[in-house]
Amino acid sequence: MLQDLFDAGGEFNAARFVWLHTWSGWVVLAVALMAAAVLALAWINTRPVAGRRRGALLALRGAAVALLAVLFLQPGVRLEHVTRVRNHVVMLLDASRSMALPGEDGSRTADVQAMLADQAGVIEGWRQDHQVDLFAFDDHARPLAEAAALPANGDATRIVAALEDVAARFQPEDLAAVVVVSDGADTGVLGEAVPGTQEAPAGVTAVAGRLKAPIHTLFTGPKAPPRDVAITHVAHDDFAFVRNAVSIEATVTVTGYDGLTLPVTLRRGDTVLGTKQLTVRDGERRYPFEFEFVPDKTGKAVFTLEVGTAPNEQITVNNRRQFVIRIIRDKIRVLQVVGRPSWDQRFLRKLLKRNPNVDLISFFILRTGASVQVARQNELSLIPFPTRELFEEQLGSFDLIIFQNFTYRGYRMRQYLPLIRDYVREGGGFVMIGGDQSYTPGGYADTAIAEFLPVRMPQGPEEPIIDGRFAGRLTEAGQRHPITSLSLVPEDNADIWAALPDLSGMNRVLGATPDAQVLVTHPRQRADGQLAPVVATREFGQGRVLAITTDSTYRWAFQMAAKGGDARHYYKFWGNAIRWLIKDPALNPVRVEADRDRYPLGAEVTLVTRVVGDDYAPAADVSVSLTLERRWTDAGGAQQVSRLPPIEVTTEATGEALVRLTPEGEGAYVVTARAALPAGEVTDDEVFVVAPDPVELRRTAARADTLELLAKAGKGEARTLKDGLADLPRVEPKVVKVNRRRDVPLWASGWLLLLAILLPSAEWFLRRRWGLL
Repeated sequence: MLQDLFDAGGEFNAARFVWLHTWSGWVVLAVALMAAAVLALAWINTRPVAGRRRGALLALRGAAVALLAVLFLQPGVRLEHVTRVRNHVVMLLDASRSMALPGEDGSRTADVQAMLADQAGVIEGWRQDHQVDLFAFDDHARPLAEAAALPANGDATRIVAALEDVAARFQPEDLAAVVVVSDGADTGVLGEAVPGTQEAPAGVTAVAGRLKAPIHTLFTGPKAPPRDVAITHVAHDDFAFVRNAVSIEATVTVTGYDGLTLPVTLRRGDTVLGTKQLTVRDGERRYPFEFEFVPDKTGKAVFTLEVGTAPNEQITVNNRRQFVIRIIRDKIRVLQVVGRPSWDQRFLRKLLKRNPNVDLISFFILRTGASVQVARQNELSLIPFPTRELFEEQLGSFDLIIFQNFTYRGYRMRQYLPLIRDYVREGGGFVMIGGDQSYTPGGYADTAIAEFLPVRMPQGPEEPIIDGRFAGRLTEAGQRHPITSLSLVPEDNADIWAALPDLSGMNRVLGATPDAQVLVTHPRQRADGQLAPVVATREFGQGRVLAITTDSTYRWAFQMAAKGGDARHYYKFWGNAIRWLIKDPALNPVRVEADRDRYPLGAEVTLVTRVVGDDYAPAADVSVSLTLERRWTDAGGAQQVSRLPPIEVTTEATGEALVRLTPEGEGAYVVTARAALPAGEVTDDEVFVVAPDPVELRRTAARADTLELLAKAGKGEARTLKDGLADLPRVEPKVVKVNRRRDVPLWASGWLLLLAILLPSAEWFLRRRWGLL
């Protein structure tokens, strides 16, 4: 109306009443007090006049004061041409995998797209005052070009996280409303709300307070949840200890089935660890299971928990869960069997017992079954040697077996020697230490033990023991091998070995086996044309073997201490030996590692290969071949294996090579790194899992209650798709820019000036006539 009166030319689009004065507040207050005083005086001095005459005088005085006040405050009309910037209506559309499940008419995503097409007119009407922004969300929100491109492949539904993304993108004053369209199957904070609760989680109310705009929700989903059998929960530790019981707990949730029996299976790789039966009972939906097993080897392993597929089951991706557990050593379990007490045995046992990472079991043979008894058996405190318990029942529980100057003869052990051979072949460590009851004197030349030792033993009448002192000579292989690396600096390592005390006596051997590595030799004694081996190693199957043909390594500690030195080189030698025998990963010159144990489908995998040289310094310019093997289950339940083409890389100056790749599909992947080093080809393995994150489809039922809580917290409306978008409350856009302005003063008028003169004059005239002057 003001615009019509004062803007005849239509130059402006807004008009409002304003005061144009520039007086300060104190001046205005002073004038107001003066006006009140004038009116009060008029009230007092008009008392002699009664009735209408007094009223007329007071009215004239009041009108005059009011008119003067108006002239003082200078009223006017402000005409403006303003630009209104539209604020935003944000529509968050659920793009998680659960939206591909059945809805009312089609899939839940299809129902949303149909609703948006039907409500296109409403959305177009919004665009007159607002900017409508479409976002797809799963674990986070991302812009969406059009509703037709809405996917349904997200591995999570985190509505609160999506709202936080909106709060980070828009200022509160820029938002008109937020509309969340979802099935409510939230896997984040909102989904933690117990059905039936009236209070939204704290995270929901917090983000609603940040947005300061109404949050409306539209629910999509079927009236009844789809029929489904799902592994909804798996509890396991990220690591476990070898030879210790490991427990895997799981919960299977059944929806829409009765009288059903399905197998639930736990596998490590291709090996079945256990199978249990799921029997569905009326009225029950959740079924707990627990599997327990004892891992027998260290390393990372892929475990698969799987429940069978129910008849006509539409969702099978949640029937299977894969995860990685690292199997590590709790302690290194060592069995030390000694033929008789000696200085060498004493020092080695002391070394093993003081190591907190070693669980040592020692047996000292003080008598045999053929020993002469001077007392009855029940009066002897010595126990018989438990050969059956050690070498049949408990053999696999040891990481390392040490035969120290020990002969098996006299204990009816020959039948157990093949078991020790198989133990080594399957990954165990074995040490034989010399002495007059070891090697040939111990009768091992024609046994299963001889099959894996790194030295060959004579069987003839030649003297089996070589007497005399000698200084061990480090071989070329010994200069590089981790067992004999007493210093990382090659020159220092050679000096240390040259300074070690002499050894005393050794077992006669015929030489090393073809695949053995001789690390230390006798300086003069020869075998098979070569210097006789004193320390030699061999890899046999998956296991490792160390042969020491002398029983005097204790002199490295005993005599060094006697000379005022220390025994650290003795401890270093045996510490290196134990680490090598148990395959300590840190000693592997080639290592390959993935940056994660589990990846979602489509994620990029980063593989880092590290190579060190003989001195354990980073090895540059080393060619490494990476091969990937994928194992997965096809739609028919059959196990499939495929091998990807090798990836060739070269290490940089840091000794590392970085590879990034995107796996072709889900499954368990085994990466093998191969590098040709001076000592031969070295390999290392790594495993990881690629799978759709099952968290999204652990529970397939839609939840309208979560959306109702969200709308309540956001002071919005909770609707269904059929209710549509019409009349949803929104915050109107604010004026943010004035292009031009003109003020029209209302007080600058001759008529007002004339009236300001006439009103006091009329009061003066009447006062004089009625006798008040």
